[in-house]
Formats: sequence, structure tokens, C-alpha cells
Amino acid sequence: MDYINQLFLPKQPPATVLVDEQEHIYRARPAADGLIDTPIVHTKEKQVGGQTKKWISYELGDYEWWTYEQARALSIKTAALMQSHGIGKGDRVFFFAKTTASWMITAQASFLLGASITTGYDSMPADSIASIIQQTQPKVIFTETSLFKVMNEAYGMLDTSNLPGLVMYVGTDGGQELTTLQQTLDQHNTTLMSLEDTYSQQIQVDDEETASVTTTNVQPKDLAMIMFTSGTSGTPKGVQLTHSNILAAIGGAHHLVIDFILKDDQTYIGYLPLAHILEFVVELVMITLGIPIGYANVRTLMGDSVTGPDGQGKGKGDLACLKPTIMAGVPAVWERIKQGIEREMDKQHWIVQSLFQAAIEAKWSLLRYFGQENQITRLFDNTIFAPLRSMTGGRLKYGVSGGAPISLETQKFISSGLCFMVQGYGLTECCGLASLTYPDLGPTIGIIGPPSPSIEFKLMDVPDTDYKAINGTGELLLRGPSLMAGYYNLPEVTKETMTEDGWFRTGDVATLLEDGTVKITDRIKNLVKLSHGEYIALEKLESVYKAAPGVGNVCVYGDAFCSKPVALILPIEAKV
Repeated sequence: MDYINQLFLPKQPPATVLVDEQEHIYRARPAADGLIDTPIVHTKEKQVGGQTKKWISYELGDYEWWTYEQARALSIKTAALMQSHGIGKGDRVFFFAKTTASWMITAQASFLLGASITTGYDSMPADSIASIIQQTQPKVIFTETSLFKVMNEAYGMLDTSNLPGLVMYVGTDGGQELTTLQQTLDQHNTTLMSLEDTYSQQIQVDDEETASVTTTNVQPKDLAMIMFTSGTSGTPKGVQLTHSNILAAIGGAHHLVIDFILKDDQTYIGYLPLAHILEFVVELVMITLGIPIGYANVRTLMGDSVTGPDGQGKGKGDLACLKPTIMAGVPAVWERIKQGIEREMDKQHWIVQSLFQAAIEAKWSLLRYFGQENQITRLFDNTIFAPLRSMTGGRLKYGVSGGAPISLETQKFISSGLCFMVQGYGLTECCGLASLTYPDLGPTIGIIGPPSPSIEFKLMDVPDTDYKAINGTGELLLRGPSLMAGYYNLPEVTKETMTEDGWFRTGDVATLLEDGTVKITDRIKNLVKLSHGEYIALEKLESVYKAAPGVGNVCVYGDAFCSKPVALILPIEAKV
């Protein structure tokens, strides 16, 4: 009987507790008596990786690992370099670079000095970069040679009255763009400095150098960063996050994941933009738990674009080389991995393809039945899914999905064939972590989990609809120590999104389920009242239509002067 019982996930109490019945306020069970605002201190020393990969068909070198001691020394050395150029508490450092160890090390160097960092995506156009520089007026820019062309264009759009005095960069192949940037900066007495020498030599720091950059009186409420949105709906908007905001988010994550993450040795693969709050906070969680990070590129995760030795044959991608156990990704990345594996399966005999699909369905059913991996479900991993798992290194245990909802088919595929899917919900405004579906909840479908221990949820009635908080459904509001300090230089926008008693309005409609988890059911902006006076949920209709065979994408539109919505459908060509 004991053997049978251990196959099943133990029954858990509801993950969320109601702390204020009148106001409909909910907290995670571990935070019932108070929200978490500090991390759990973990002292285990491990190593952290730091080699950048380039997207072209290249042979990738072996990973070069740095210890945390080496990474700290590099941060101190970088901080000392910035300090020698007059950078100190209250100054700003603008980050416009791809995800590498250098990015995180330079960010930590900035924090040592009490400087705040501002961020831009490496995919942003020159006008967005110029806008961020103009708004925040940084004293330093951190960038890389591959982005010099955009930097040159951005500099041509700037008001030259208050330009940064220092531009630091990584990378070795600047070409003509380096010469052009150097000439531009010389005209404005701006120093252009390569950090390659700093990172390539044996770093040693003395006590005096360490003391000079670590004695800054940085306070928890000091501004740590202004993280800008991607600017898809207009001018990029800066979210102000304090050190205490970030520490609270890390602490909330620790309480959710520390019990299962530290059971085994882990390795994390970092490749999402560090300018995105998801990657930034996940990496900080890994660092504070002593988990090594290997840096990669989204285009070289799989082996499709990687050559073998001397450019001959097919090589291994970052996943196969690094063999990570933890990986974060937006739904589009997980979909790309799924499609890559399916392309390989299409080359197999139809019987093998049929067996594979049947195995996906069978294991998913078993996971839903037992609630967890066990000896029975692992039989699939060691047999039919073994080649599939080897494509991602063979050690992947946890996949973190965030940024948008993941489709059921992709979740089923990844959960059955590769790893446990942890789905997160959050916004930059709450340091990226509002809720999480951790393993003790079992394989979940369409939910976002309970609140993070650093955030509390509130449900509020949506006027003129059936969404009533007393029935467990309403607009989702957030409050807690990981909530932002406001939007940079946008007091009116901040006022629109924050209530007088400190709640952030997400605009999402959420439903509290019996097990204490939460499900996002709608967007208030997607509710449209038609001419007959009834509201329809555009997003819900789109999800239904998109699930139909042959539908690639769909857009549903409703008009207040019409009685019915219309849908524009983009079919999948291969199925037409």
C-alpha cells in the first residue's frame, strides 16, 4: 500500500488563504501572517558561466566557468573603473547589450556604487534607445560591438547638451562602426572603454580597492533600476524598482522553489533578454541560491544553426553542450523547441511517429492522474523519450514559462517529453513575480498558481458585468513589498494604475479556484459591449477559434454599433 501511495502527489491544503473577507484580499499560505520582503540566505558556493555565443552558423567553444569569487572580483574591478570616472551614488548606467555574464557583472558593479541602472532591449530601434537616454540622462552606457550601428544612429538623434561621459563595451569586432562611434564620442569628450581586457586577465582586487566601492551607503528604498518596456505601444515606459522591491521578489521566489530546487545539483541556462524582468529576476534567484548560470543565445539553443569542428558537419547547440537542469522561456521559445523536435520526428517512419504521439498522450494522462513524476512515468523518459531529452542535454528538470499564456498542446508536449513546466504570472511592475505554479501543485492547466509570498491579491468587481468579487471573480489587483515605486517621470500614468491605498490594477480578470490557485479568465480591455447591451470577451473567443484545426492565428473584433463580432483568420497553409 505504501508503494501505491508514494506514486501519488500528497494532498495539499489550499494554496491561498483569505485574509480580508470584506475587501476580498488573498495571500499565499506561507505569507498568511505577513508578506515576505527578504531573501533566504544561502551560502553554498558554486560556479557561474560566462561565454557569449554568436548567432551565425558557428562552431561553439566549450563553456568557460567562473567561480562566484571571480565574478565578485570582476564586479569590484568594474565598479572601481566606473568610480575612477566619477560615477557614484545616484548616478545612472544605461544597459544596451545582449544577455551575457558581463551584463550581470556590470549591473552588480553599478549597485555596489549606489548607481541605478536603466535598460533597453538589444532589439530596440535607435529612436527608442535615444528616447531612453534622453529621459534618464545616464552618466555611463554599457553596450557591445554588435550594437554600435544602432548606437551611432541613436547618438545622431540626441540633444548634445548632456551626454554620458563614459561608454563601456564588450566584444572584439567593432569594424567601421567602432571608428564612427569613437569619432562621435571624441567630439563630446566622452571616453570609450573596452572591458575585454578586464574580463580576460586574472583579476585580483586588494582590500583598499574593495573598500572603496563597497562602503557606499546604499539603502533598501534607493532606486535600483528603471526597467523600460519594449515600447510596442508607443514610447518606452520606465518602471522604477527599488532594491527592496527586488529583494522582496527574490525572497518570494525562494519560499516557492527552494525546497525542490536544492534537492539536486542544478545548472541554469540564461539567454532571454536581461532587459526583461523575467530573466533578470530568475538569474538573481539562481545567483542567490548558488546555482551556476551558462549563457547562450536563443538562436543557438538547438543544433540547427551550429556547425561541427572547423565548420564541418552539424554541431551541438547550447542546450546539448551545457546540459542545463533549469530553463526559462516565453511561450514562443517553447513552441520553437516543440516544432524543432517535431521536424525531427517527421523524418521517422509513420509507426514511430504514431508511437511518439501516443506516448505523449499516455504520459500526460498519467501525470494528471498521479499528480507527479514517479517510477511509472519515468519509464517513458528512459525509453521512447530518451532521444528527445538528449536534444536538450538530457538533464532538463524544470522549464519556467512566463510573459504570456502557453498553449495546452505545447505544455502537454514539454511536460510529457522534456520537463516539469512551471508557469509564472507577473509584470515588470511587481518585479516579474506575482504567482507561480510550483511542483507541489502537480501538472496544472490554464492557471497561474497562488500569489507569491511577496504579493497579495485582491479581487474587485468589474462594473456592468457578471464579474463579482464575492463570487470569486473580478479584476486582479496587486499589493506588496515587491510592487514598483511608480513609472519614471509619469505621475499621471502612475496615478491611473494605482489606487489610493496602494493597489496596482492589472487589468486582468481572475478567478479563485477551490484549491487556492488563480486563473486568468479575461482582460478588461478585451470586454466589448455590443449593440444589444451584452459584453463579449474577445480573448476568450480568440482562444476557442485558435484551437480549431487549420487555424494559425485569429483576431476577433467587436463594435458597439453592431450586434455580432467578426473574426479575421490566418489559416495554416499546410492544412488548407
